[in-house]
Amino acid sequence: MTVLLVLAVIPLTVAIVLARGEPVRTISCLCAMSVGCFIACTGLLGLLRNSHRT
Repeated sequence: MTVLLVLAVIPLTVAIVLARGEPVRTISCLCAMSVGCFIACTGLLGLLRNSHRT
């Protein structure tokens, strides 16, 4: 439980620090990080699928 809490708080902390505490910039930073995470996860899933086919 503690590990999950830490993993949830780290991106939020990074977004606040990068956005310098401004709410709109914090939300924008979180959105950008979410899109990057989605792209990375999609790429990894594609690689896993391709490696299991061969």
